[in-house]
Amino acid sequence: MAHFDKFGNLSLSGWDKGAMTLTVAVGKNAYIGLWGAGPGNEKLDVDSTDPTVCVVHEEPQPKAWPAWRLFIVTALRAGEARIEAVTSTGANYAAPVKVKAVGTASARLVFFPGERVEGSALVGAIYAIGAQGQSIKAAGGPAAGYKDRGGHTAESTPAGLYTLGRKIHVVAPSWPMSAIPWGAALRLNKGEAEFESAPGVWRAATGPAGVVTLAQKAFLARDGKQAKPGVLEKLVRNIFIDPATGALRASEWKKNDFGRWGWNLLRGGQPTAYFIHTTPEDEEATEQGQAVFLANSHGCVHLKPAERDRLMNAGLLKEGASFEVRPYSETGPP
Repeated sequence: MAHFDKFGNLSLSGWDKGAMTLTVAVGKNAYIGLWGAGPGNEKLDVDSTDPTVCVVHEEPQPKAWPAWRLFIVTALRAGEARIEAVTSTGANYAAPVKVKAVGTASARLVFFPGERVEGSALVGAIYAIGAQGQSIKAAGGPAAGYKDRGGHTAESTPAGLYTLGRKIHVVAPSWPMSAIPWGAALRLNKGEAEFESAPGVWRAATGPAGVVTLAQKAFLARDGKQAKPGVLEKLVRNIFIDPATGALRASEWKKNDFGRWGWNLLRGGQPTAYFIHTTPEDEEATEQGQAVFLANSHGCVHLKPAERDRLMNAGLLKEGASFEVRPYSETGPP
């Protein structure tokens, strides 16, 4: 049989081996080890019986203790749960550990970005500490970075402690479709599209001096490319205007890459390049009642629109909220 225990230099604080009980303060982490495997030497699944009380993630294999697996336990709210190690059939193959999560903590969010692969995406979850133990799926940047178009790179979301900035319609001209804020009203003016940048203030979106046209030119230039005269203007114009009818394709802008709302991840009170946001594709799928499948970002944190709204309604996704990003090396739960 396999068994849970402390090994090496793991802290014994809160650990009662005789009672197989681990006491963890809400908002804090504790470590536990698992020795052994299943009856056929298969890897056992380790999870919490109540993920609103605590969640369990696996740390990298301890080099000095190759017979042990190491797990980090995060207490989300006061209560009790068990940590179990089960076979593929769901049978317990180790005496479970009772976790007692005690005390209170100010509400904050913690994101484990490297939990599992779903389809082609590396997907994790955001957990609410000091609340009701809510959790939602989320996708950060890829584990391995790469160079993308327009001078951009895709990279993992850096681990660390952040504070959320205010809720905004993100404007990021380095991404041409994000040069206009989500929801901006659109209109035609002499065959070109304009957007309302402020109440009663209209700016050109298309045409030689349009903000999207200029953003697209800069995007190509960062790749050492240049469109032929008139070609780029036509392509950008077609995004907004149906060439067959001359009519606007939509009355408001819903193609901003950052979705409806975004929150900057502030570090030390200063803005970073990273936001929590949705995508226009996921916003559209949600509006149409279709399934949403998260994709990895360029380093930001992607949410599903419905789950973003759930966290907002719970008062957790807001300006000033504490947000922690954990290392990608912490995987699971199964």
